[in-house]
Amino acid sequence: MATITLHSMHCVKLQDSISEDEIKVFVGGAYVGGPFGVHKNGTVNLGIVRNFTGATSVQLKEWDSGSAEDSLGIRTVGDNAVTHGNLIFDAAKKAYYTVDYSVAA
Repeated sequence: MATITLHSMHCVKLQDSISEDEIKVFVGGAYVGGPFGVHKNGTVNLGIVRNFTGATSVQLKEWDSGSAEDSLGIRTVGDNAVTHGNLIFDAAKKAYYTVDYSVAA
């Protein structure tokens, strides 16, 4: 069994053109945090820790109260040890986010 820790999330470019993005975080398909209000060039400390076996997924979604959530991307993380890895989320047409993470095997 391995443990993934999501340390922080950084917004390079917003998905929402009005005010801030509201980001929800999912690990292994399960909701684990948010919505976090994020501004352009802003960083949010996450401190999310989850156990997994083999591989797991990390997904960011931008939440809008009046419409469907926008997926910012899904990244797969294996159970090999990683110290301060960086996941890039750029699947949505405007948004660009990075997540700093580590994996303990």
